[in-house]
Amino acid sequence: MKVIIVGAGVVGITTAYYLEAEGHEVTVVERQDRAGMETSFANAGQLCRYTARPWAGPSVPAMIFREMGRASAPYLVRLRFDPQMWRWLVSFLAQCRTSKYQKTRSNLLRIAIHSSNLMDDLIARENIDFDHSRYGVLHLFQDQKSLDHASEDERRFANTDIRGETLDYTSCVAIEPALNQCQTSFAGGILHQHEQTGDAHQFTEKLARILAGRGVSFDYGVEAQKLITEGESFSSLRTNRGTIKADAIVIGAATHSAKLLSPMCPYLPIYPVKGYSITIPTGGYNGAPKIGIHDSSRKIGFSRLGDRLRVAGTAEFGAPNTQPSPSRIEALRDRARTIFPGAGDFEAAQTWAGLRPMTPDGAPVLGQTKWKNLFVNTGHGSLGWSLACGSGHILADLLAGRTPRIDLSGLTVDRFF
Repeated sequence: MKVIIVGAGVVGITTAYYLEAEGHEVTVVERQDRAGMETSFANAGQLCRYTARPWAGPSVPAMIFREMGRASAPYLVRLRFDPQMWRWLVSFLAQCRTSKYQKTRSNLLRIAIHSSNLMDDLIARENIDFDHSRYGVLHLFQDQKSLDHASEDERRFANTDIRGETLDYTSCVAIEPALNQCQTSFAGGILHQHEQTGDAHQFTEKLARILAGRGVSFDYGVEAQKLITEGESFSSLRTNRGTIKADAIVIGAATHSAKLLSPMCPYLPIYPVKGYSITIPTGGYNGAPKIGIHDSSRKIGFSRLGDRLRVAGTAEFGAPNTQPSPSRIEALRDRARTIFPGAGDFEAAQTWAGLRPMTPDGAPVLGQTKWKNLFVNTGHGSLGWSLACGSGHILADLLAGRTPRIDLSGLTVDRFF
């Protein structure tokens, strides 16, 4: 079968990986000049296995309103006329109820574990170097109330392998000595030993090269414009460089997906939420953490990637482009200096901003549409790196007519229609 995949981020490339392994003739269409250049380029780098959670949670509405307007706010809403944003935010706030959060958390956990297992298999098989580490991720909490609440969330899971280990701050410092230099206080943390970190861009680009060597076609610098119908299915994809025929089409174009699908799905609630990162060179310094760190109070992740420290996070609604806001970048830099003052050369840090394709409930949009040969694999938000392998494998199962290994409840496109 000839399959077109729109999008060469980590989700699109892993989808191509599993489809090529099934013997399909795969073409990847990407508007950038190489793979992994948009949302996958400089994300936090943390591969969530047991810590995949929706953004929409019971404490979030109060946080948004309490910190509205602050440059360092974890969730910053730009007050502007944007009906799409306000409609999305209303849906997002509706998902913050405890019952909704717990349901989506279970759905994400199911696909995250599936994806992590597949990622382990892929790494072993392909031997890709992407500054990968398996030291785990330590979630830090600034006050005892937040730590207790997070610990209670962990205890909801009967399987003790899934639960993180709650630690006082002294134990956190013993696990990560770089915290000795920390210039703020934390009540404690929760250690997830099974979590991993790695450079999503390196992984995506190197896997794309492997696939090119196996016959997958890559049309870089090509903009997907319109899906062309023929009867009850889609026959081709119109691009700025001509039309490409296919037996099946997979839309994995992150924030661009909703626009491509709008003639068929007028309101697919994928909104571009801006995230930021800085990448600090650590050569010659000894104060960068070895283990992954998540500062839960500020929603910022720290990942050691070889001789670099990636510091990433925050969410900005109503941002019109990917140009980094100087105040948001400085807020990241200041927080990194506060927690790890000896980590590296902060002034030489590379800055980046990207648009995450977010759904209101925080779960991806997967599966077959009502058109038999049109599939979607998008809307992963900040979890694209963590869920990519699982999502790609699910799409390969569906195209082959197989039942996926996991229950897809709460993950498919039909939940929005």
